[in-house]
Amino acid sequence: MFRKKKPKARFFSLLPAVHTLHPITKADKLDRTWTKAERDDYRDRLSRCPVGKILENNTPQYPNSIGRCPAINSIMRTGYIVYAPADFKVHTNGDGHTILFTTTPFQLPTAPYVTLHEDNVSKWLMDSTKDTTIDQVIKINTPWRVQADDDVLFLQTKVPFVNETRFSAISGILDPRTAYEINVQLFWHVKEGDETVRAGTPLCCYIPIARKMLDDLEVSVDIADSEDVKLEQEFTFTAYNEFPENVNVTQRQLKTQKILRKFWNG
Repeated sequence: MFRKKKPKARFFSLLPAVHTLHPITKADKLDRTWTKAERDDYRDRLSRCPVGKILENNTPQYPNSIGRCPAINSIMRTGYIVYAPADFKVHTNGDGHTILFTTTPFQLPTAPYVTLHEDNVSKWLMDSTKDTTIDQVIKINTPWRVQADDDVLFLQTKVPFVNETRFSAISGILDPRTAYEINVQLFWHVKEGDETVRAGTPLCCYIPIARKMLDDLEVSVDIADSEDVKLEQEFTFTAYNEFPENVNVTQRQLKTQKILRKFWNG
């Protein structure tokens, strides 16, 4: 029996010191300091509710924890994080347009470390940004490159849930079959002031996706039928049949997976 070949990808740095000091890491290795504080807050709320629930309009209401949400946990553990290889400073003067940079002597062999996209490029990307966003896009050229099997693409996103308000990475898809440079485009959200982005700051996240999935996935859009209603009832049951302090995220996912698989026939 032949085992199915696992898809492969390879990140490599043109500068060895960047690989040593600020390597690309799996997303689940990123230290989010707020998660411990959130866990402590959740435990405190549970301790102040000794019966594990509060009745509101005769409906059980349990203390909630965003840290126990399967969707939040999954996105925080998914993908690969690209970090700033060196410090850079950004100055904005309040006019909503001007961006000035100061960098260390750090240099890349092929391009400037920090630059701007041309105005006639940036202006088309402003439709979905925060209310406070400079109308130019910062481009961070990194020494990182990527190679991958033909079916592997990477979805570029902002790094989720890291309390970074100064900038956010622009979404896109990196196709190693046609381009292999890892360069990060950033929206800048500080209208006026001076900010230093330190070496090692998470810049963006790359989530691997399958080319075949994008090309060949069959999707239908329907109205719920009787089986869908049964699925909803059983799925809802999993949220309330155990006290939250008695079940962790993995245990809850195992319950929901069992029900979801029961109703999916492909």
